[in-house]
Amino acid sequence: MTAVPAPPAPPAPPAEAPADQDGWRRLDPRMLLVHPVHEVVKMLPLLITALVFGHSSGHHNNWAYLVTALAVGAGLLRWWTTRFRVAPGLVELRHGLLIRRHIAVPADRVRTVDLHSGAVHRMLGLATVSVGTGQAATARGDRLKLDALRRTEALALREELLTGARATPVAAQEPSTVLLRFSPTWLRYAPFALTGFLPLLAIGLSLTGPMSSITQQTPIGSTVEWLLHIDALGPKAVRLPLVILLVGTAINLLTFAERTVGFALLRGSGGSLEIRHGVVSKRAIALEKRRVYGVELAESLPVRLLGGARCSAVATVAHRERGGPPLVPAAPLATALAVAEEVVGDGPLRAPLVGHGPRARTRRLTRALGGWALGLALLGAAAALDLLPAWCALGWAALLPFTVPLALDRYRSLGHAVADGFLVSRHGSLVRRRTVLSGEGVIGWNLRRSWGQRRTGLVTLTATTAAGRKKYQVIDLPVEQLPELADQVLPGLLTPFLVPATD
Repeated sequence: MTAVPAPPAPPAPPAEAPADQDGWRRLDPRMLLVHPVHEVVKMLPLLITALVFGHSSGHHNNWAYLVTALAVGAGLLRWWTTRFRVAPGLVELRHGLLIRRHIAVPADRVRTVDLHSGAVHRMLGLATVSVGTGQAATARGDRLKLDALRRTEALALREELLTGARATPVAAQEPSTVLLRFSPTWLRYAPFALTGFLPLLAIGLSLTGPMSSITQQTPIGSTVEWLLHIDALGPKAVRLPLVILLVGTAINLLTFAERTVGFALLRGSGGSLEIRHGVVSKRAIALEKRRVYGVELAESLPVRLLGGARCSAVATVAHRERGGPPLVPAAPLATALAVAEEVVGDGPLRAPLVGHGPRARTRRLTRALGGWALGLALLGAAAALDLLPAWCALGWAALLPFTVPLALDRYRSLGHAVADGFLVSRHGSLVRRRTVLSGEGVIGWNLRRSWGQRRTGLVTLTATTAAGRKKYQVIDLPVEQLPELADQVLPGLLTPFLVPATD
């Protein structure tokens, strides 16, 4: 992939916020315009209750004024009690009044420093800094998060923390190069996400059942109910699928546009990666090269039929998306492969996969047909008890012709390989995932054999790691292939356990 120079770097940041004699600094005072608003939003249910209670008790809005004053005071107190300090080899955060917390993170534990700017933050020229250590915080208050600093100061702080976290200092910073930017052609993949359809499908089904009176009182439920009564949408039998299709597509397009328009992937000094995305709420994620242990390519069935895929990094960073930071959103497969090759090389991605044989195919077929029969029995019983309409069971029964092709596609997706020190595994049909994981990132093996797998001589091998999803599976692997595969990735580790594992 041809890299193009990134835009010129922004001007040098202004002086940092004033610090006391021990080096402790406050957050930007402009957050006094934001923190109180955030606290009011958090206390909105209590505020509504206060309004209702005040009206019924004859005190009018006095209770609402009290709740609002408490929320504003909490926002002011949050700013006043928060301090942070960046010392040599250490970053510290203190906050809280009644419960005082002091969080200290050594510089060598810093895995990533993310910048996030919501709409209000951008208007004020601010950014939130989140320091990731590769471990999930045990409590919400234990996260090292600075909300918020001047954007220029946040950029300087991120560079300072990442530079201090490197094993060796970088003498001269290389200019960043752009590996990938958003293309409008990616929008064709947006309507096929399940994010917008599944909640609407659940609401639509509940409107036809005994819970309809409760669902109609919710904002989304009342909107769907209103759309279902529009005669111009056609006969009643087709209105529900049509409403779900139209509203779900609109939600998917808006969600995809917000997350993807403005997307950019940059390579910085020392091979580090920076991911930028978002329109209303902008986010920047920096990944050190030594923290990235591989990539994962995900192809949902509709996107795969259109020749698309997603690519995410398998990295030791704390990230809200379970699959890891997105290197490529839904885009053409060739684009996702090109970015993946930039990260792990072309060897693991071009290595031929070893199939799992006829026993794995039989297991895929058995599980698919057994699941279809169990689902039909449960839906039939629910329809008989008037818990669901009868057409739900009939619709499930109509899926039988698709069950076998889906099972065969799942079998064809199974495969594994070891190339250039990377473990490559692939599985799935509705969402087919191909994971390329460095052997250096594998810290152990986990073997699982169900009753059906023991009878057919199969095993599921799970590579445990501190990166990404924490565990990556090679599903329905023939037992005779297990020793060679495990020994190629981690020589000798699994040998003492092979005899009990193959019983």
